[in-house]
Amino acid sequence: MKSSPRFSVPFLWLILFCPGAAWIGWQDGVANYERFFQDTSIAQRMLSQKTVQHEAVLATLAALANPPAPERLLPSLQPSMPQLQGLGLFRNGTWMATQAAPAELARILERARQLQRPVTLPQEQSRYWLVAPSGWSLLLDARQLLSADEFPPSLGVLTLDLGNGPLTLLARQPGDLSLGWTFDLRKPLGAVSQPFALQSWRTLTPADWPWPAWLTWAFASALLAVAGTAWQRTRAEARRQQEQARLAQMARLGSLGEMAAGIAHELNQPLTAILAQVRAAERLLDEEDERPAVRQALLASAAQARRAADIISRLRDLVQSSSPSTRAAVDAEQLMASLLFLRAEELARQGIRLSWSNASPGECPLGDRVALEQIVHNLVQNAADMRGTRNIQVSGGVEDDAYVFNVSDDGPGIADEALPRLFEPFYTSRLHGMGLGLTLCETLAGAMDGQLSARNLDTGGACFTLRLPLAGADA
Repeated sequence: MKSSPRFSVPFLWLILFCPGAAWIGWQDGVANYERFFQDTSIAQRMLSQKTVQHEAVLATLAALANPPAPERLLPSLQPSMPQLQGLGLFRNGTWMATQAAPAELARILERARQLQRPVTLPQEQSRYWLVAPSGWSLLLDARQLLSADEFPPSLGVLTLDLGNGPLTLLARQPGDLSLGWTFDLRKPLGAVSQPFALQSWRTLTPADWPWPAWLTWAFASALLAVAGTAWQRTRAEARRQQEQARLAQMARLGSLGEMAAGIAHELNQPLTAILAQVRAAERLLDEEDERPAVRQALLASAAQARRAADIISRLRDLVQSSSPSTRAAVDAEQLMASLLFLRAEELARQGIRLSWSNASPGECPLGDRVALEQIVHNLVQNAADMRGTRNIQVSGGVEDDAYVFNVSDDGPGIADEALPRLFEPFYTSRLHGMGLGLTLCETLAGAMDGQLSARNLDTGGACFTLRLPLAGADA
């Protein structure tokens, strides 16, 4: 019987917690990325609205028949457009503005007229001129497009490329974070005249990780691990009890068979003697006067004695242990795994350590598994019943073309006067013993062409040796 794997609570907790924690982290990361993507898109739309507003202002100025001078117009526009730093008009070869004419103004104006739309001319730092085909120009500061408070809260760093390198609009996180999960997104602004590249990124640092969800899952998975381990142990204990009950029932039946066989053996001899004596009496009475009546009575007694002998013989044939029906190679490791599963914990509670070693892995004894299992269980139980036993060692291996099991203990050993009589039926040195366990073991071993013997160890304790044919060896 193969025992199911048993896991400790910490190991089972790790099996449950790690995949769940990874899934929680992944889901939280996906949710953060979706929020980051959405907020970056919001920032992009807000900045695009500002740039489209610039185009609208230039279109409005171009439509004025008699526009005021830039110096008078600028103060009225700045309250609603804090990013507006200067205003200029190039008309009839004259530059009228609040700022000096930018370099390459003529070339940019010519390009704007060719494209029939405003064109940007980057300046130092964060400023740029937006030159319209009408000659109107706006000097804009990109840093003033939106204040930091207007950007969505999930954004970390925002830069805007005006054509002369990235300009930082928002810096809520340092740009050199190495620990965490970094999101990065690049989008152009929506104005055709100002298609500046907006780049947004954010790093999920340990402070952003889903610690509350992980702690909740850690607690829940710990409860599941404890419940699973308890269920597993309960199930294993139930299986162990069922197997022990089966072995106990088998042992009781075997003991009953041995007892019946012993009784049959003990009673058959006196019955045979009675039969012989009755026949002798029948012959002695051949010449007496009462011979017919005595002969009739003796004949009836002899018939009853034969009938009793026949009944006892049939009883003995019915209950006497027979040879195992089928002999095959028995996996010693699997056999001992079943033994350890059934007995190790029970013996440990009694302060007894049960261990197994195999000197010949891969080799198998030839026998009946059930009978062999019963023998080993009985030998282990006998060793455990010895007062003072703290260690029981079961070993196996090949010796002289036979497979040998040794069951040794560190108890007081076997008394010298009891050693020669260990396998006699009904002989026992225990107060409540029946004296049939070792007799049954010897009978089962003989039925498998094996041999069971016992000896005391020099170091103390007893050792029972079971020799069985080796599977695969030549007969």
